[in-house]
Amino acid sequence: MKNMAIGRMSVVRNADRYFTVAVDECKDWGIKGVMFHGNDSQGICYNSLLEMIMNMDRIFDDIGSPKQTFQMRCFPGAKPPAFVTRRCEEEQREGKEATFFIYVQYRYHASLQGTISWQGGERTEAFESELQLILLIDEILNGRFPESQEGKSLNSCHVSIDVYNSGRIVGNYQNIPAEKVEQFSVPVDLAGSLCNFMEIGISEDETLKYGLNYGQLISSEACSMCRKGGQKASFSIKVMFQEYSTWQGIIYWREGRVQLPFRSFKEMLYMIASAAEAATANDGDRDYGEEAPSFAIGS
Repeated sequence: MKNMAIGRMSVVRNADRYFTVAVDECKDWGIKGVMFHGNDSQGICYNSLLEMIMNMDRIFDDIGSPKQTFQMRCFPGAKPPAFVTRRCEEEQREGKEATFFIYVQYRYHASLQGTISWQGGERTEAFESELQLILLIDEILNGRFPESQEGKSLNSCHVSIDVYNSGRIVGNYQNIPAEKVEQFSVPVDLAGSLCNFMEIGISEDETLKYGLNYGQLISSEACSMCRKGGQKASFSIKVMFQEYSTWQGIIYWREGRVQLPFRSFKEMLYMIASAAEAATANDGDRDYGEEAPSFAIGS
């Protein structure tokens, strides 16, 4: 078993680990509604799964528990996502589509662990990562299950973002090899759609365990498809491991000309969001820095 840094638990009320999530709209892998923390009577609006997760993290950071055992990474030239928490005066209520009760027990492995309940608390499932949480929410709302894939599974993709706002994007996803392209002309939820878009299947023989560069992230056959970047930001993603019920791999930010490892699906989303926000703030200046050197996985 690998060693990791475990944060010391703070003394907080058990209620501080609970969120009531009222879902009012469910469309295009995205959910919208109001979430309530503990016994707080003031709600927080969210327009995407990523915004929901970011609000959870921000509250836990403020109260000091559950501890984040890893500091979330962001690209050089970008800052951690700085979205504004959108509070409302609504009192706790049921959602128009569904109501979830989410209990976050830990934030290990740059991820989330806890339970989610629905149907008035009659049904409960445990999740070991935010990736599992997102898939559970989609399964509960839409009855969708991750599709199996015959033959060689895909573990790379290219993401082009034209418009970004708290995890909701206009752009396209491209699996690599280029067998499938999903283009969106309306905002979709990055956190939800990306996690089910890529079919992940990695064998020991295919896993690269040492340093690599951008040229190794994508196949030569896919290069022509990936030439066109998004108006805001473009990324190439390589999933190399699956541990702790989440993904670990490499993400390359094309406009910033930098690549970094990510230790979880959540950290990857945060890195994409930070770069997209940096691009929005610097639309007239795309010189984000020098090409990053290659690195060893686990550094």
